[in-house]
Amino acid sequence: MRRRWILAVLALLCLPSTAYAHVGSEAGAGFVAGLLHPVFGIDHFLAMLSVGIVSAQLGGKKIFTIPALFVISMIVGAVAGVRGQAWPFGEVGIAVSVVVLGMAIATVKEHGDGWAVMAVVALFGSLHGHAHGLELPQAADPVYYAAGFVTSTTLIHLLGVAVGHGLTRRAGLAVFLRHMGSVMAGMGLMILLGFMAPK
Repeated sequence: MRRRWILAVLALLCLPSTAYAHVGSEAGAGFVAGLLHPVFGIDHFLAMLSVGIVSAQLGGKKIFTIPALFVISMIVGAVAGVRGQAWPFGEVGIAVSVVVLGMAIATVKEHGDGWAVMAVVALFGSLHGHAHGLELPQAADPVYYAAGFVTSTTLIHLLGVAVGHGLTRRAGLAVFLRHMGSVMAGMGLMILLGFMAPK
């Protein structure tokens, strides 16, 4: 029953790209651009996937609260970006988020309290949102771009939760998950050092 409810909500979130055809192709372009950006931006994709995985490792209510915290913080950061507020670190902070979240996957204690993870997620979520808030005024349709970006972020979180939940159910696979976290941290370091293009 819960799965059907989640699928229904996700379906509704996808409606803006088609339900309001009278606004023209720009709305669709804005939504699709926002939807695809986290998928093809390796730094954003890895960070968002990591948030879902680490929330599954911690378990309990944190499976939902940690991804939700990232999305809320991302929206707050996006608002600041749209207003043109300058924040330090920017792209460097986003690359660092991949490193830190990958390390969290590799080291976090399952079913731990997770307060440190929540603080890190809130910080990095705002940095990701701020970076894209700066881009929103140039989007074909800022509102639809934001809707697409939030939808894509949510879906990537859910993918991470599914991966994390599936791999933590068996001890052998849980070890593999921690190796995956180390690889993600290494990829974040490569992005930080400029060996991998972040976008």
